[in-house]
Parts: sequence; structure tokens; C-alpha cells
Amino acid sequence: MGWIQKGNKFLLDISKEELKKLYKNEKNAKAKLRLLASMKRKEGMSMDEIANSLQKPKTTIHDWLQRIENRGIKNIYDIKQSGKPPKLTKKQLEELKNILRNSPEEQDIPFTLWTTNLVQYIIMKNFNVELKVRQVRNIIKKINFTLQKPRPENKKANKKLREEFKKNLKKKFNIIVNSDLRSSVLTNHSSK
Repeated sequence: MGWIQKGNKFLLDISKEELKKLYKNEKNAKAKLRLLASMKRKEGMSMDEIANSLQKPKTTIHDWLQRIENRGIKNIYDIKQSGKPPKLTKKQLEELKNILRNSPEEQDIPFTLWTTNLVQYIIMKNFNVELKVRQVRNIIKKINFTLQKPRPENKKANKKLREEFKKNLKKKFNIIVNSDLRSSVLTNHSSK
């Protein structure tokens, strides 16, 4: 940690009164906390004392005060983080939306309903983008479709026929079919 001045040597161009005025008028809670730390440093308190009084780690207090001292009092606010860029473009999302408007059967896919796993496969096939099921669910919500839970499996269903169907499907479409075909299905969101 680099040394940060304290007392009147800290923030030379700003007085205690100005800091108090800024603190009083500030609405942002985090910025207010940083101003309070600055006021305490201006009063001559040590890093340990400030950290104890604000119940924050000493390193956090040091980082705040160093940023404020080096870059100015306007740096009491959080730096906007842009986040990770989306994996699908707006154009691809629109194309996916158009695909999902029609049933899988209309697109020569032997399913009656869209499932999250099937949408995951379509995204990989059409856009060459690999997504986790959770990401697929988020995309589905983003393009205004809703997820519905299917009914429980029929106890009288012929398991041998189902396994044979899965094997044939795998061969015909060269896709990976989960052993559980009961993933969420999609419906178009309707608002009234």
C-alpha cells in the first residue's frame, strides 16, 4: 500500500467544511460512505481507525482514499462496469425468435414442442454458439417466450420403445439427446 497523507495534507484543495457539505447533499449511499472516509482522513484518523469505524476492510478504505486523492473527489462514485458481451447478436436473437415461432415439426425436427435442450441444439447448429441450458433459458425469456413445465412421465409408457426412438433420433439428426426428455418447453409470451 502506498502512503496516503492525512489531516490537512490529504485533499489539499478541499476543506473539511466542503467535504461535510458534499456528504450532507449526497444521495448515493456508497459515495456517501467514501466521503465519510475522506472526512475522517482529513480529521487525521489512521487507516485502521477509519476501517474500524466504518466496518470495512483496511484495504478497501485505502483503495477509496487513494483513488480520491489521485483522481479527485469526483471519484467517489462506482466505475461503470460494462460486463461480458452477449454471445448472440440482436440479429441472431431475431432469427432465433422467428425459428421458435414455428413448431419443430414444421422444420422437419421430430418433436412436437420446443424444449430448452432442443433450442440449445438449434443455437449451436445455426449460430455455432455453445450455451449452457441456463443461458438458453435467459435468452428464451429475453425474446419473450415463457418456459412451461411438462406433465410428469406416464407410468404406462413403453420404456423400450422410447429408448429405440432416442437411438433412431440420434442417428437421423446426429444430435445428443438427454436421457430425460422432460426439459422445459417454450410458449410464445402473450400479454393482454
